[in-house]
Amino acid sequence: MGQILCLHFFTGHILADYYFQTSKIANNKEHFFKYLLLHCFIYLLTMIAVVLPLFSWQLLQWSLFIAIIHFVIDSCKAFLSKRFVFTDLQEVLLYFTDQTLHILTILFVLAAIILSATNIAYTDSLTNLIHIFHINPVSLLSWLVILLLLIQPSSITVRTVLDHFNPKTADDGIANAGALIGVFERLLILLMLYANQYAAIGFVLTAKSIARYNKIAEEPAFAEYYLLGTLLSSLLVIVSFHIIF
Repeated sequence: MGQILCLHFFTGHILADYYFQTSKIANNKEHFFKYLLLHCFIYLLTMIAVVLPLFSWQLLQWSLFIAIIHFVIDSCKAFLSKRFVFTDLQEVLLYFTDQTLHILTILFVLAAIILSATNIAYTDSLTNLIHIFHINPVSLLSWLVILLLLIQPSSITVRTVLDHFNPKTADDGIANAGALIGVFERLLILLMLYANQYAAIGFVLTAKSIARYNKIAEEPAFAEYYLLGTLLSSLLVIVSFHIIF
């Protein structure tokens, strides 16, 4: 059940930190305390919600602990952002440090729960449903986590890392189309990986490149930006797939 609990916790973290955190909250939480509190309150409710199927008071207490540490980490990040002016590279490092600390917090809690031999089990009614419909909770949760990862978190990560490389040309295409193309690209690569059709991944990347061939050939800056985005996006899929599956 340790793997199932891990997937539950990471589902909660991804939902709260990427899907339930609006742009308004994300842009203002480092400058206004009320937005930071709102984000952390939503984070707490989400973490509680994802452990309810495994209901126990110990898990609720650990969910509260994770939310408190999340608040401390985000508060430190907000303090540093107010106190210092960061370069583009430092902003990227700060983003990855922030997410790494959140992940380490969850892993620490998982280790503590496993070492304390806390009883982890689905409620009786949910267990009966799992048996009736022959559901594999690990497989189902694994797919949920990786799909959530490859949509919003991956898009934000790619944008955070590559934003300062963006040549900002006059012809940038349809607004947000690039992000949507990136999502479909990652989902297709995921399906190819799952089906062990590694050669087919090349066709996916080739099809993406055809649409921008002229611009890639004529503008070296855009070509480098495009290549970096494609490689990072593909790397996120491959790493996520091998960690989760």
